[in-house]
Amino acid sequence: MSGPGIHLPPSDPRSKVLNIIRPPAFFLLCVGVLNVIYNIAGFVLAALKVTSPFVPAGAEASTLELSPTLALMLLVGILCGVLSAWGAISALNLKGYGLATVGGITALYILSPGCVIGVPVAVWMLFTLRRDGVREAFQA
Repeated sequence: MSGPGIHLPPSDPRSKVLNIIRPPAFFLLCVGVLNVIYNIAGFVLAALKVTSPFVPAGAEASTLELSPTLALMLLVGILCGVLSAWGAISALNLKGYGLATVGGITALYILSPGCVIGVPVAVWMLFTLRRDGVREAFQA
């Protein structure tokens, strides 16, 4: 089977678990990378003082300022994105069950547009990690 992560022969007992965990882990990796890109773009847009896209119709346009609250929100978003991607890579390599679980949990960070796909993928990943035999495959 092709794709990211380790490649096991079909005779390996962990091969079945890898086939189960590969799709949600790949999408979790995509969510983590998208969250990092989005939050870095947020820093760039705030540094350039771009006009906010969230101004209601008819209201006066205001620029996006890098306030301490926005900076903290963007930093946490970057951290969550990195942890999600790192957890996904751990899951794809069947190493670090705890880190894969943390990666799924951090994809639930809802203060970025990535939550639209992050929440369903994270739930899928967390349910997949709870299936029978998955934890044992990580320990082998």
